[in-house]
Amino acid sequence: MTIPNKPLKVLLDHGIITHAGFAKGAVQNQESDWGQTLEIHGLIRKAPNKNKAYQNDIDALFTIGRLIREEKISAYDYIEISFEGWRDTEKIHEFNALQGCNIDRCKSAIERSKFRSSVNLRDTISKGGKKDRQAKIPQGITNQIAFFDWLAKLDPSHVDLIIQSAPKIGLTDFEIDSLKRIAWFEFLCKRSGSTENYPDVFHLWTAERNSMDVFLTLEKKLTKLVSRVKNENRSTIEIQTEVLRPLDLLRKLGIENPDPVPMQHNRFYHLHEAEGEMLR
Repeated sequence: MTIPNKPLKVLLDHGIITHAGFAKGAVQNQESDWGQTLEIHGLIRKAPNKNKAYQNDIDALFTIGRLIREEKISAYDYIEISFEGWRDTEKIHEFNALQGCNIDRCKSAIERSKFRSSVNLRDTISKGGKKDRQAKIPQGITNQIAFFDWLAKLDPSHVDLIIQSAPKIGLTDFEIDSLKRIAWFEFLCKRSGSTENYPDVFHLWTAERNSMDVFLTLEKKLTKLVSRVKNENRSTIEIQTEVLRPLDLLRKLGIENPDPVPMQHNRFYHLHEAEGEMLR
């Protein structure tokens, strides 16, 4: 497959957006001409992932970013991906593979806030999974897994009641149509094996509902789930959106050699150097 005339519609997983940042803050001591030690603030490249194949996919994000800027890929996120981004702490724009990229917002299959709301922002933006429990983060009903688990257990009679109440809830026609097709989401949740995987299933459902060509992710579990379901004779759903990792997407576009990463390991970058490197 070569690069199409029409840009590919690609939903970016949170991991793609997070790993697009290659730099982290650093401080270097430097002796001044008058003998004083100065602390110089700058950037260094993040340590590479121990899994080389995984790191190669991360490095390929600079090529993905270029294709977005060249409008060969139309990139999207949505509210649930944004919530996941709010959990991040350090955000550095220099040496970010997606710097300068236009990322549009698509509709969530169903807006969580119309069913679950809380003054506890921490619960709202949390995943509500194993790591949160280990960190002793209080588990409410507004986090991702709690809501998606509720959705996955809705029976047809409950769905009908929700649709009847759509005007009071404020559901859009798009969300009502999603509820009518909720069996798609419920089927994949059951086949995923764990509520920990429900957020990724919901991301894929949202991509499917928005007619995305690709859901781009660094995770393998969802890719394996989709492959398994597609090969099952008993599967009752069709999955149109492809779940791809960065290098897989580039190969489908006929690109075998990704762009080099414009940041070296074990090098300290002064802030003015960082801006210069990204402008090259």
